[in-house]
Amino acid sequence: MALSAAELATVKQAWAKLTASSFEDAGEKVFLALLKDPNIKANFKKFKDIPEASLPGNADMRAHGKKVCTVLDKFIKGDEGAAKSTGTMHKGLGMSNDQIGAMRGALVAVLNDAGEGGAVPAWNKLFDHFMEVHKSGY
Repeated sequence: MALSAAELATVKQAWAKLTASSFEDAGEKVFLALLKDPNIKANFKKFKDIPEASLPGNADMRAHGKKVCTVLDKFIKGDEGAAKSTGTMHKGLGMSNDQIGAMRGALVAVLNDAGEGGAVPAWNKLFDHFMEVHKSGY
């Protein structure tokens, strides 16, 4: 499910805004949104026992967020291998594709918070394609 040129431009514009300061900052925002759900947080060994109020600025969370943003950046730029290899890694960690799919809600929340809610339909389409490729790595 390829994005149109206009949809891809919308994604890239919103992505540039979200990552303008750094991938660490963007990743932190995404993970703070994601880890608000205790069921999701329980899946992260490094973060599950850290109180929510202590997560902002956590070096491990920021580093993990940077990795996620790097994969998304590569995918947005057309590197589907990044999503497939991430799927293989997640499978090896025993994570389901559905667990990874929870990232969609966090991305949407961060887009809305950044004033990029209009980009959500294009991002949903991009994320659907990301998840298809991710699943092919299983």
